[in-house]
Amino acid sequence: MESREKEVVVAWLRRAKESGLLSELKEVTIDMWDGYAEAVKEVFGDSVRVTIDRFHVMKNFQDRLNEARREIQNNLPKEKAKELKGSRWLWLTNPQNLTPEKRKELEALKKKFPALGRLAEHREALRKIFEDGRVKRPDMGEAKLLQWIEQGQAMGLKALEKFNATLKNWMGKITNYFVARNSNGRTEGFNRGLRAILWRACGMKNFENFRLRVLYAFS
Repeated sequence: MESREKEVVVAWLRRAKESGLLSELKEVTIDMWDGYAEAVKEVFGDSVRVTIDRFHVMKNFQDRLNEARREIQNNLPKEKAKELKGSRWLWLTNPQNLTPEKRKELEALKKKFPALGRLAEHREALRKIFEDGRVKRPDMGEAKLLQWIEQGQAMGLKALEKFNATLKNWMGKITNYFVARNSNGRTEGFNRGLRAILWRACGMKNFENFRLRVLYAFS
């Protein structure tokens, strides 16, 4: 589509619904863009479940996590803060994606900087909620997430409060994930391909030319 504006999405959904293309639609997974949620609601009412993609939730948290990390570092003495130089990647990477040596390095930093250690553990706790196969209903997911929010509030970090507000605002659609555990992974894969086409062309101003290039690349 030429844009992601709500009116454009609504028009496409209406055409697809009337043609029968979406006659079996039960769920739509989206990122945290109001226009998508409102468009689905306008065309399908409550007959279709709207789910916020869990990876977009984690990405949003990663951004806030980085702010919170800087918030803690800014309160450290200059000499102590210097010891953290170059460690950003360690704090933001999932532990299972680190080499054994890097995991040891991270654990050492956690002990040396307990506030940052608590923040890292808080991040892992959020990821584990989404990966816990025992959570099978939205209400169970909401209870876990509200408990997680409460635990994090003790850290008193402004960046976390921003994320908590986002989480509460989208709670119903985020916890819909626990119904079928669907995500936007495949769509994001296509998006990377689209960005690669734009990058190779140094940008494309004509939408129809871009659309033809996409159809050629992805059949």
